[in-house]
Amino acid sequence: MSVTETRPASSPEAEVDEAPAPTPWVEQRGLAGWLTTVDHKRVGRLWIATAVLFLLVGSVVGGVLGIERIDTGLTLLSDETFGQVYTFHGEVAVFGFLVPLFVGLATAIVPLQVGARSIAFPRAATLAYWLYVASAGLLCAAYLANGGPGGGSDIGVDLYLLALGTLNVSLCAALVPVLTTALALRTPGMTLLHSPFFTWSIIVGGGLTLLTSPVLISQLIGLFMQSHFGDGFPTGGYESIGWFNSLPQVYLLTVPVAGIAAEVVPPLTASRLRSHVGALVLIGALGVLGIGVYAQDPDTFDDLLYVGVGLAAVLPALGLLGLLGDTARSGTRTFRAPLVLGLSGVVLLFLGALAGALLVIDPLELQGTVWEAGQVHLVLYGAAVCGAFAGLWWWAPKLWGVHLGEWAGRGVAALTVLGALGLAVPDLAAGLLDDQPLVSPGPNGQDLTEVMNLVSAVGGIVGALGVLLGVGALLGGALRRRGRPATDDPWGGGTLEWATTSPPPPDNFEGPLPAVTSATPLLDREEG
Repeated sequence: MSVTETRPASSPEAEVDEAPAPTPWVEQRGLAGWLTTVDHKRVGRLWIATAVLFLLVGSVVGGVLGIERIDTGLTLLSDETFGQVYTFHGEVAVFGFLVPLFVGLATAIVPLQVGARSIAFPRAATLAYWLYVASAGLLCAAYLANGGPGGGSDIGVDLYLLALGTLNVSLCAALVPVLTTALALRTPGMTLLHSPFFTWSIIVGGGLTLLTSPVLISQLIGLFMQSHFGDGFPTGGYESIGWFNSLPQVYLLTVPVAGIAAEVVPPLTASRLRSHVGALVLIGALGVLGIGVYAQDPDTFDDLLYVGVGLAAVLPALGLLGLLGDTARSGTRTFRAPLVLGLSGVVLLFLGALAGALLVIDPLELQGTVWEAGQVHLVLYGAAVCGAFAGLWWWAPKLWGVHLGEWAGRGVAALTVLGALGLAVPDLAAGLLDDQPLVSPGPNGQDLTEVMNLVSAVGGIVGALGVLLGVGALLGGALRRRGRPATDDPWGGGTLEWATTSPPPPDNFEGPLPAVTSATPLLDREEG
């Protein structure tokens, strides 16, 4: 008996019989199609629509909190309800808008950027979205049932902890297909150093979020056991999970903002970044410095690590702002909406990092004051909203096949920046006056604090107008297809998503992809 290293030749007919061509998946129409879709672009649009809906909810809740802080004699919320609405506002901002929107953009865009024909584990991506919808609905129901931190209903509190835990599980489940696609399904020639900036930001931000979320889930399980089998929800128990939307974790949650800004600035200024690898390093540093699982106990606020991270976080934000500013300065400046939104997001991210650096300086005694709220407003509201809308305006041709309104996008940028500053600056000033969170006015400068609360409420209204303008542009341009039809590569981009049609076909690319020898293969093809 002999053994050979080659497979015996077979006839073409035999090969066909042995390996028949797979039947392509045909998407169903109507509701059944959306429930069972395996098209990552449709799943991404579902995530985006849900995140925009929660952005509207968060804006309304933020407006109610702003009015409540003004000393007008009008009381909309009781003391117990105020605390629950305050925590609900923060959770909607992070788990309802920020993370889901970037997950949606990543689900739709990352496979296109890396040249994949589909996303990895497509059914798992769809299942993760519907699990998220069920969990988000359960979270809202828990608050309506008097759950949440400090809630008066034991069943409501149990539902709250269960909903928040399953919400994090669903987001982790949604990140797995995206990260697998980015790491394992890249087209030949695309190394990690050649990765597009947005894909790299998702690898960094999503990967580290995937590592830190189990810590949050374990703490929720501990709180559930203590609440259900112990003495009830512990006093101050929310502090053990509040680190997820506090310094320094806020930087990790906004890493995609940096990736989106780095994507839009070079093409819209007809120039290239001086160092692609340098930008990748800055985005990676912003993510690493944003790991916040260790900052769960107020005792850690005096630790050298916490102080060092708070101060060092300014450097990647400043470096990225300088790199993008130099690119915009040296190129041809056309102030298109994605450019204005992207640069605004990076500027607000830098200002938030600067406020965070001052927060960790112990002699200033800013810990525990509304300075923290001001810093969060700059990062999680201002930078995140600008970056998110920059991504929507930039990739609207691939998501919906149309352009969104230019003046609407610029208006969103202006109103969001003004709203973020209007929300943050009064809180930063009040923090210097020792104003405590959720309390108005503070022990020093009562009249001034009342004025600051009024300015903050006005800033919230301005920001809400920006959100409404952005949502209106999305509804009119994207959902109703009233925007200007887009060509395949309307921006002159250099990454692979612009090598296909707008919107892309079901399998993403109709023909062969260009050879990838750098981070901008389309520009290389034009120059070659």
